[in-house]
Amino acid sequence: CVTIPSQLLRIVLIGKTGVGKSAFKSHPSASSVTKVCEKQHAFLNRQVFVIDTPGILDTEKTPEEIKKEIVKCIQMSSPGPHAFLLVLQLGRFTREEQNAVKALQEIFGKESTYYMIVVFTRASELQGQTIESYVQSGHEKLRELIRSCGARYVVLDNTRSQNRVQVQKLIGKIDEVVAANGGACYTEEMYKEAEAVLQSQTLDRVVAELQEYKFSFVESLLQKIMIFQAKLKEEP
Repeated sequence: CVTIPSQLLRIVLIGKTGVGKSAFKSHPSASSVTKVCEKQHAFLNRQVFVIDTPGILDTEKTPEEIKKEIVKCIQMSSPGPHAFLLVLQLGRFTREEQNAVKALQEIFGKESTYYMIVVFTRASELQGQTIESYVQSGHEKLRELIRSCGARYVVLDNTRSQNRVQVQKLIGKIDEVVAANGGACYTEEMYKEAEAVLQSQTLDRVVAELQEYKFSFVESLLQKIMIFQAKLKEEP
């Protein structure tokens, strides 16, 4: 799937419920962010498909629910998204969010970072501070995330979601991703490959944990035998 800047774009929104993904909606009657949706929008005379993944980073969802949403999002964006927009709210980058983002990167695989843009919402909370200084002075894990995404990030003001300048800046950033990837999109094959790697890593971890448990158990058993033998020697 090759796209040039003047053509249609397919983007996937990823973020916790309530972080401000509604800023991407073109009109008030658009579907609620609490449901999986696919809406075609016209931004600056560009046709853009926006696929929302409601609460994919919400930790109260079960792994099976999250997997189903991810598979559905890949299918809905067929033949594949040109960019993933990881939507984060300005403020404290919590451990919960850090773990969720790490898991997300593992699920989609290393290839996904080439298509990812971090989008901060609620720009008004910067209170005069630039987004650049916010990132530089922010949590190390946040800076690490930004670096892994090729230092691609933007900030949006939710109260001005239809502002032409900020929409143009976001589309421009997406075009940069498209150009950097030679017009290619993230494919279902990439996801399946990442899933296979993750399953292999998970299996390796389980085996390692079992081996550690086995060795710990054997070591403990040997210690008990030694203590028992010592007591036998002490007895008259």
